[in-house]
Amino acid sequence: MKRRAPIDTPHNSTVIYPSTLFSLEKDEIFPYERYAYNVLSVGVDALNAQGLCEKLVIDFTQLPTNSSPWTINASVTAHFAADGSPIEFVFAIPELVPAILYMFSAVVGSEFCSDEGFEKIQRNPNSISDQFHSFVSGAGAGVRAYRDRGFGAAVRAAYDHLGLSMTHLRKSSDVYDSLTKQIAYHEVAHAYIHQFTREPRPSQAERVAFELIADLVATEWIYNKMIRNTPDTDEYRAFRQLGSYRETILYNSLLTLRYQELLIMVFAIAGAQTQGGKVTLEGGAYHPPGMHRYMLQHLHLYTLIRSNFSPPLLEHDFDQLDHDWDVRMDALVRSGVIPSSDVESLLQISECDTVELAARLIEELRIPELKKAVPFLNSIRGHLSRAISNEKRE
Repeated sequence: MKRRAPIDTPHNSTVIYPSTLFSLEKDEIFPYERYAYNVLSVGVDALNAQGLCEKLVIDFTQLPTNSSPWTINASVTAHFAADGSPIEFVFAIPELVPAILYMFSAVVGSEFCSDEGFEKIQRNPNSISDQFHSFVSGAGAGVRAYRDRGFGAAVRAAYDHLGLSMTHLRKSSDVYDSLTKQIAYHEVAHAYIHQFTREPRPSQAERVAFELIADLVATEWIYNKMIRNTPDTDEYRAFRQLGSYRETILYNSLLTLRYQELLIMVFAIAGAQTQGGKVTLEGGAYHPPGMHRYMLQHLHLYTLIRSNFSPPLLEHDFDQLDHDWDVRMDALVRSGVIPSSDVESLLQISECDTVELAARLIEELRIPELKKAVPFLNSIRGHLSRAISNEKRE
């Protein structure tokens, strides 16, 4: 029997929490409330803009197909009226996953994204692997408690194992918030782009392409939220403890690019869950390889920053963004979080078929956020072919 604690929200939406959630402490509840907020904060307006129904259900008790309560996964499905029109969209995520993602943010993400934490990683490249082992150990303690005593005991056992407290919430809340924005926005984007209302129904190849499109739409929304809408006010600069608008744009751009790198780590963890512990960024029947997904998101975000904030950002600011990305990605590859085989897979020309199909679907569906991205997507095959030719000559 599912244990539910439904809570009505504005706009005729509902959040279904595990019934024992509110017996926990604030820092243990936070991941669930924040994930639901991130779905609703973009979902209502986005679906309204597309003339779709605004009834959203966020369900932490409904397992997506082939998932366990701790499987890192999220999904969206539509329910339809007799005339075929959608009457609600259901966003499901396994009930332990928000807590697991918060533990990842607290143990790994907050260290990776901070200057001080990353300096430690650079001094000792093995430290990021140690952080991952600690995180996995805590998640494992939660899974064992879940099997024996259920949801509430699982969250408490995992937190206790890792020594997490309110102090960690203050340090990790922004990291978790940004990570789950990317996941929540991706799921909302699937509904926003009319994937569920398009006729004929998407083929398997189109479903894979829709994953890339949802990634890019979510990236656009993240860019708007985190960078484009940065206030040019003295109050905001005082809040960030920075002296100029240029500095705040640079700071928010650095953070957003780092938060985006956390998503590829989550892809790797999810791959390990399905492959018996083997870290992998392989895709599947309905998902492109994780490395390809990440690189398209990264290039789209970087292009948005460069196209819209040059100036106020100066060339040496972009050099700083490039250097920061280089050293952090190098650390992930050297530590094995990103397997070298997955990096090499970026040279697979066959993946351009999915990218070009995504470009055609963007044009067909007239997705306004991605109109300018179509020429770039169609140019990737040529860029990749030249890169491979140059590598062979060298």
